[in-house]
Amino acid sequence: MRLSKTNLLIIGIVPIIFGLIIMYNFWLVIQELYPRGMTTYMVYNQLIVIGTAVLLGASVYWGILVYYIYLMQENEVLIQNNFARLAGSGTQHLESAKKLISQVLQDIKASEKLKSQ
Repeated sequence: MRLSKTNLLIIGIVPIIFGLIIMYNFWLVIQELYPRGMTTYMVYNQLIVIGTAVLLGASVYWGILVYYIYLMQENEVLIQNNFARLAGSGTQHLESAKKLISQVLQDIKASEKLKSQ
């Protein structure tokens, strides 16, 4: 099944939007825990950096993955076109070889008739 560019765009963007929503909820929870002054207070900045890094890393990874799918589809079309062109070329070579073989056989038959006379 070949995916259209619109489908690839949707596949690429929707998970990133969900990731932003998850990151926003993560940030809200950390904001709620921050004033309580417990462990979250000590690692607040690290949690924000880790969450942001995970979101950016996952977004880049997902974007590259979708781009590779797109490239594979484009290469498939290119390979199919080249294969069709080469198959046509091969058919022409076989027809040329068939003509040459028939000419050689005719020449052999003609030379045998001359020898037998």
